[in-house]
Amino acid sequence: VRKKRDSRDFCLWKYRTQSPPSASSLNAAADNNTQPMIEPAIVSYSSPWGPGRPGWHVECSAMIQRLSVDFQSTHKFQLHAGGIDLKFPHHSNEIAQAEAFHEAVAARDNGGEGERKFEEWIPNWVHTGHLYVKGRKMSKSLKNFVTIREMLGISCNNSDDKVKGERTDSHQHEQSVWSCPSDDFRLWCLGLSGSYRGPATYSKDRMDEARVIRTKWVNFLIEGQQCLDEWKAAENTSHDFATNDSATQQSTRVWGEDELQLFNQVTQAGMKCREALIGRCTTSIDGSTRGSFDLDGSSFVEELTKLANIGLVYVQGTNVQKPRPEEPLRFAVETFRRQLDLVGFTSYTVNAGISTSENASSSNNADLLDEIAAFRSAIRSTSLNGIRSKDTMAAAKEILGLCDELRDDILPSLGVEFVDGKAAKGVDHNRAWRRCSPRARIPKED
Repeated sequence: VRKKRDSRDFCLWKYRTQSPPSASSLNAAADNNTQPMIEPAIVSYSSPWGPGRPGWHVECSAMIQRLSVDFQSTHKFQLHAGGIDLKFPHHSNEIAQAEAFHEAVAARDNGGEGERKFEEWIPNWVHTGHLYVKGRKMSKSLKNFVTIREMLGISCNNSDDKVKGERTDSHQHEQSVWSCPSDDFRLWCLGLSGSYRGPATYSKDRMDEARVIRTKWVNFLIEGQQCLDEWKAAENTSHDFATNDSATQQSTRVWGEDELQLFNQVTQAGMKCREALIGRCTTSIDGSTRGSFDLDGSSFVEELTKLANIGLVYVQGTNVQKPRPEEPLRFAVETFRRQLDLVGFTSYTVNAGISTSENASSSNNADLLDEIAAFRSAIRSTSLNGIRSKDTMAAAKEILGLCDELRDDILPSLGVEFVDGKAAKGVDHNRAWRRCSPRARIPKED
């Protein structure tokens, strides 16, 4: 058969012609300075219908059938995914030929007697939108595709330079809590790329946006965990002076308004995150149920970001010298970690703030950072007094400049920033610093 008899027909076996390439294909190859496309004999097989190869749709069904047989004792296909352009005719044709095949096999095994209950080949199908790069659909033929190395290099280097072949020097460094391009990409896929059903546009700007959001998440986990560790250390210190009576070891701190509010907000956020991932079912007055079951990654990311903001406000309003009940904050931190782990983020993000080889010195350095903050405040105060009294004006201004350099350049490059001025107003916190994503030093002018 050389052409379709019906618009719904599709090819099961492609006959391999032995004739040379046509004049049009030769001319097209010459125009593009390429070799004419000639199907190699190695992909041709003998069959009752002549030499050739399976049609495109048959290839996919055959691969799935082979895996289904190989893993039938442990696995069963429940989900088939692909681009929206494959919904018809490719996936429709896969289903048609696969279910026809299974019906034929069942009829053969039953000897053609009796009725057999119909079974879907694969019950669930997901169709995703196309990925666009620089305004055009990503395609290998257009050469506008982005490799994994390029994606990680862009995110790590913060530049538009493409990585060709080997990794760049900056990417040779291992990922860390503050620099994890793979998790930035996961965040983009989950919540910043739009609905999985629609088109997604990949760009450096969107990856930068993902990095900013993930940094906020990491800040909450680190500051929240640090607060919990310090409360625990303070409580252990107080126990050293207490008796061994078990009653004195029990926490007697009463939850206040802030603790109750945090607990309720975290509970609500957890429920909304669950609904964003699996949907929800509602029951009407007449007893009927209606459900909306779909993945809503953007709402999931939005709820986690709200939770991070709420948690940071709570943490930055605490005082280590006057510990609060730890249960609400611990509940918030653990809920946040569970949600991140559920959607596949790496341990760099999920375990941010938990002592590792990278951040084990966080608590040990806390006293040193406190002293640096106190030193800067003293120098600043002395310099301001000198300026007001018009004494050693030049020296005082220079000291102020050094203080600003420490605040704006030196410490941020180490992942620390001071909180003073307007940013510190209304914050009941015994520390004037917090951790941040390390930033590059500002080049000095010659």
